[in-house]
Amino acid sequence: MAEAKSALFNKLNEELKAALKSKNELRLSVLRMMKSKVLYVNARGDLPEAEVVKILTKYSKEVKESIEEFKKVGRTDDAARSEKELVIVQEFLPKELSIDEIKKLVQAAIEQTGAASMKDMGKVMKAVLDSQPGIDGKIVSQLVREVLK
Repeated sequence: MAEAKSALFNKLNEELKAALKSKNELRLSVLRMMKSKVLYVNARGDLPEAEVVKILTKYSKEVKESIEEFKKVGRTDDAARSEKELVIVQEFLPKELSIDEIKKLVQAAIEQTGAASMKDMGKVMKAVLDSQPGIDGKIVSQLVREVLK
């Protein structure tokens, strides 16, 4: 029985093989970490594409936070390495939306859910986050608050 793996997970496996052959240690390390994060959620790796994007987006956020922490404590060499890691992770993620594009999604979600006040914020957040996997929840939350007040 063939497993239905996402195209993104398949791409990750192919890139992992290529990094192994080329002996690119940093890339290999990052790709292994990404694969392990996916396999931790599902041992066979046969998750829907949107779920794989969510997992990799979460990892991307972790790396960004590491970069900030390294910079705060003056560990510039570790921050530089983490920035290189982030570039590799972002190759596998969809293009980040602009603030204007996110505002349009928020507006559409408000109309779709009939949200009228801050009590409806959860519905709007869920609609936006479900419509666009990998979108930054902090930015969405901020924009929803501005509109619903």
